[in-house]
Amino acid sequence: VALSPFDYERNCLLYIPKDIPDGRSGTEAEYLARRIEELIIATHGHALVLFTSYRLMGEIHTRLQNRLPFPLLEAWRNGQQAVRLFKNLSNAVLFAAGPCWEGMDFPGDMVSSLIVVRLPFPVPDPLSEAEREQYPTLQDYIKTVVIPDMQVKLRQGFGRAIRTETDTCVVSILDHRAAPGGRYHKAVLETLPPLHMTRKIEDVEDFIRTKKSPDYFMP
Repeated sequence: VALSPFDYERNCLLYIPKDIPDGRSGTEAEYLARRIEELIIATHGHALVLFTSYRLMGEIHTRLQNRLPFPLLEAWRNGQQAVRLFKNLSNAVLFAAGPCWEGMDFPGDMVSSLIVVRLPFPVPDPLSEAEREQYPTLQDYIKTVVIPDMQVKLRQGFGRAIRTETDTCVVSILDHRAAPGGRYHKAVLETLPPLHMTRKIEDVEDFIRTKKSPDYFMP
């Protein structure tokens, strides 16, 4: 087994905020908008924000489109043009879902902030409902099928962060279930390579200032 050439512990920081709401309070969208705004400012743009819902993506984009000094792009289902534009801009922000979780290559400083808004659990459909009936309990089905599927998708999304041996990136997860003490915290840590984790936005700012050259902060 070959060791990974990527020094994740040195070049990548995992950020999970302290005060993530559980989504039942009715204030989740504004909370997410504030946190994403905070992270984009901390990393001076250069951000890929991955959503599992196009509806939520559009709502957060609407809330932030006049609040940030960086180009803010959306990649909808056929979003190749937005992706190309993102790659040609030095400090843009790309909101994306669907295909952008995998197969997209963003090397260098292009993506220095990867923001996972929600853990990418599969959406139930008639096939999954039929599969679920093959297991004795719902918990067995979740443990055997649902969590591994989420882990595969999360690992694919994480792969957008570090594409070369010299890339440096902050990976943020804004899902309360991924936080310490959350239902899927252990599953998330098992999915990702060994990383230093923080719950402070100040550590994100310090990481970017330490890892990036002066040119990174130019318009």
